[in-house]
Amino acid sequence: MSDTGHTFWYLTRASGFVAYILLFATVGFGMLMSTDLVGRRLQRYQAYDLHRFLSLVTVLFTVFHILIVLPDGFFGFSIWQLLVPFASPYQPTFLALGGISFYLMLIVFASFYLRHLIGYRGWRTLHYLTFAIFLSALVHGIGAGADTSAIWAQETYLLTVIALIGLTLLRLFNRPSRGLVSQADSGPASVPESNPPSRT
Repeated sequence: MSDTGHTFWYLTRASGFVAYILLFATVGFGMLMSTDLVGRRLQRYQAYDLHRFLSLVTVLFTVFHILIVLPDGFFGFSIWQLLVPFASPYQPTFLALGGISFYLMLIVFASFYLRHLIGYRGWRTLHYLTFAIFLSALVHGIGAGADTSAIWAQETYLLTVIALIGLTLLRLFNRPSRGLVSQADSGPASVPESNPPSRT
């Protein structure tokens, strides 16, 4: 592998972990939005905008993670091998899980801008996909990642899983009577039924 090839390989590995951490932050913050921990500190539109911004950055880093490996001279991936599930000659199952996670991520992100068409309940239901997205990304990283054997990588995966389990329990036992969402309409990453209030 040439020096240039090494560079792209390192970039895809590094960006993969950054995208995974951002995904964890997005899912985790979305779950916190349905508790009173966020409602006491942020306005509703601020929490909503922050959640949407985190989602956007996660998508962008994921796109970078996928495409930056294209110039790599060792594996020689084609664009179709990267974008079509199970088409990759390298770890096809684990790379397919990464691709599926990405496509589901795009659907959830698009729902931020289509909420007026699909309605609040449809929007909230789509956000339950974030659990499948995170799980698919986790298995993808463990199975296809070149750094999985490293202690720091294993600890990263373990701590993020433990944290999300903790946030799930927190959400179950900390449902606010007032706050960003009501008990009836709370979801894993939800906002109030009404549109976020105007900043003006």
